[in-house]
Amino acid sequence: MELNEYQLLYVQTVYDYFRENLHWPTYRQVRRKLLNHRDFRVLEVAKSIEDNPAGHFHQNLDDPAAITLKEIHHLPETEQDLADLLKLINYSVEKYMTEDKDGVQVTSEEVSQNLHFDEGTICKMFQLLGLTRGIFDSSSHSLDYKQWSFGLSDSAIEYQDLNSIDDYFKRRDEWIKSFQQASSPSQNADSIISQQYDTSAFLMKRQIAPEVINAISDPKIKQICIELNNTPVENVLSLAQGLGEALKWTLWYRAQQVGTSMEVRNTGLSRLLEDAIRHPYFSGNAAMRFLKDFNGFLKTSYDMVRHDPAYIPDFAVLNPAIDALEHVIKETFPTKP
Repeated sequence: MELNEYQLLYVQTVYDYFRENLHWPTYRQVRRKLLNHRDFRVLEVAKSIEDNPAGHFHQNLDDPAAITLKEIHHLPETEQDLADLLKLINYSVEKYMTEDKDGVQVTSEEVSQNLHFDEGTICKMFQLLGLTRGIFDSSSHSLDYKQWSFGLSDSAIEYQDLNSIDDYFKRRDEWIKSFQQASSPSQNADSIISQQYDTSAFLMKRQIAPEVINAISDPKIKQICIELNNTPVENVLSLAQGLGEALKWTLWYRAQQVGTSMEVRNTGLSRLLEDAIRHPYFSGNAAMRFLKDFNGFLKTSYDMVRHDPAYIPDFAVLNPAIDALEHVIKETFPTKP
């Protein structure tokens, strides 16, 4: 990936701010740094960069400026930060491999002690780890990022024995490719679907509204919803998986808002659904009806997608499910007036 002059200037400005302030800037803060470049349109520049998340959903100037590890890799001064990130990944994967239990966690305290990271590095590493794929599947942090923890994903084993950040990029691309191949229906499945349904109806796949996605403050939930919107309509397996993951992590986020005694390693979708309905987590009728429906048939469908190699979900149930998911997200992350 090559960057032109303004794209590189954007990446440089974002990362300089990050290193100085230990958190990502907003687009507005980036723009203020570059007022001497009168024709610099920060949102347009960000969206023009290949694979930058800014091109996938609505952005405004008060949103955090989007950036990727590949973009950061273009900057020579990031060599030490990326080397430290590689140490964190290798440490985490090794811990996952050696601890024979579910729900392996990594904390800032143990990383500081075992990898000898100072406070500034601890703050940066958690946020840089948030730009990776397949390493962790849950996380929590203090507002200043000085304390954090994350739960390791089963896919972390794909990143054993990395020697360089380029190794990470290669493994990540291989993992994403294999996941997409495994998640997409086979040619035979596509044939079955085309026989059972009017495939022109696939063009009407429900989308989560851009303003709803834009209001999501949790980066993981936002990314899942972006990918759910961008999943091709023929990929009903991927859509069903994305729907379940979006609901699971939204419920976990909501559980922390309303107060919960559950620990992140125990946050399976079934338990979250039961807890959300019993307490309840939401006051809106649409949100609660959806949770009750999902706890029945839709939950069974989600489980079968994950565990039954022959099961292909009915597309007809996905559109109303996505529509109802939007109500849950809107109540969890209210849009600003």
